[in-house]
Amino acid sequence: MSSPLIFRCPSCGAMNRLALLVPERQPVCGKCKADLDTSGPPAHVDLAALERAVASSPAPVLVDFWAPWCAPCRAFAPVLERFAREQAGRFVVLKLDTEANPAAGARFGIQAIPTLVVFRDGKEVERVSGALPLEELRRFASAATFSVAT
Repeated sequence: MSSPLIFRCPSCGAMNRLALLVPERQPVCGKCKADLDTSGPPAHVDLAALERAVASSPAPVLVDFWAPWCAPCRAFAPVLERFAREQAGRFVVLKLDTEANPAAGARFGIQAIPTLVVFRDGKEVERVSGALPLEELRRFASAATFSVAT
């Protein structure tokens, strides 16, 4: 039996496990009953939402720390979008604007943007700075899911 897919509710932020996706039925959040977007776009979060997601997600969480004025961040956005949609249900992909949330940058020691951080079981397991090509992002995320939490 395959692992359940994990989707973050865009309305309340709750993590939802789905054993399978049925095309004829729109899945809803088990907590707030809002429709779940199972296509997997990255969700924009603030520090509090990020901390809740990291603490509660049974799936790995990939976070893009970025800023709107950062040209490499903007250039990387479509790559992250494609990765997030490819990995929908297997990764929770989030974006945190460090300009709008400076405390988040300080809290996670972000010194360059874009910085990608993977969390698993509530702990940071890997990070990389800089915009990655899609293949490299896939390798980074795959390796991070198998690394030992520090």
